[in-house]
Amino acid sequence: MQYQKHVIATDMPLCYAIGMFEGADARSFVIGVEKDGPIRRFALDGTPMETVSEGPGGVMTVTQMPGRDDQLLATYKFFSPNFGGDDAKIVSYTRSEDGSWHESTLCDLPYVHRFGVLKGADGRLWLIACTIKGACRKVKNDWQTPGAVYVAPLTGRPEDYDDDHQLELTCLSSCQLQNHGYFASEDKSYALISTAAGVFRYVPPADENGEWTVSCLIVQPTSDMTPVDLDGDGCEEIVTISKFHGDTLSVWHATDTPDTYKLVWTDPEKRDFLHAIWSGTIEGERCALVGNRKEGRDLLRLSYVDGAYQLETIDHDHGPANCWAFSDGGHDHIIAANRETNEVALYDCSK
Repeated sequence: MQYQKHVIATDMPLCYAIGMFEGADARSFVIGVEKDGPIRRFALDGTPMETVSEGPGGVMTVTQMPGRDDQLLATYKFFSPNFGGDDAKIVSYTRSEDGSWHESTLCDLPYVHRFGVLKGADGRLWLIACTIKGACRKVKNDWQTPGAVYVAPLTGRPEDYDDDHQLELTCLSSCQLQNHGYFASEDKSYALISTAAGVFRYVPPADENGEWTVSCLIVQPTSDMTPVDLDGDGCEEIVTISKFHGDTLSVWHATDTPDTYKLVWTDPEKRDFLHAIWSGTIEGERCALVGNRKEGRDLLRLSYVDGAYQLETIDHDHGPANCWAFSDGGHDHIIAANRETNEVALYDCSK
């Protein structure tokens, strides 16, 4: 695979979150920053389109509201798990006909890191939100108070909530230590969440009388994960990063026992602070993208070739916090929020 890199922004220090946005006017993507700074929207070719919000930053997650071509949801003021998330919350940004964006509080949720919107079998939408921890003393790397997973049915419009009338959350799973990784299936039917205890699948209720189904798939301290059928056998493997902000990349394969996975491959090279992860198809090939933020600061592509898992370097020494890939109808492209070098990059892919 060949990659042509284009740096599309250098004025978004500590760029972090990436989200695709199918707007009423155009397909696009948005980038948010970890510290103080904006959320900006870009055309698929990397051209800046507009600023969604000038700040205050702390954007760990930014995602489009399902069924809406005018609305984004994002974390707000989560600046760090080290005493930087007390004022964090989830907000909505709704685009008006005149092109302006209106911000509204959906819910206060200290230390909210990842979240998404899932769809039950009955079509109901659910917010599912993960706090990386519950509180923090004035001590770095304090994990004394674990995080949790919260849920709420989204029966109203997100923009109708505000500081005084917030979405009511229910704690579904407490004591979730280092509650960091989140993946949602394309159809929004389930989410994977990874913690110090392992990888768990969350399925929303099928109807009004149903309950959430939570299943443990992998028992291993896991920072992030993504499912993808790399070996082409019709069954998705799960690619994991371990431990928390860890240095080990692995692949797990489903066994004959339902919801049970076995370790089939581990990268022999340790890569400090693995963090970025995505999976899908690029130029017709199933693969996963991974990136680390220290010692090499690489963006890599993981694939399965001639009966073996292999890694290919896409970029070196730029330190991606997150990455994504998409097709513009002609070729495929990769977006990387290269946090460690304060650049947003777009990579054109070709064989």
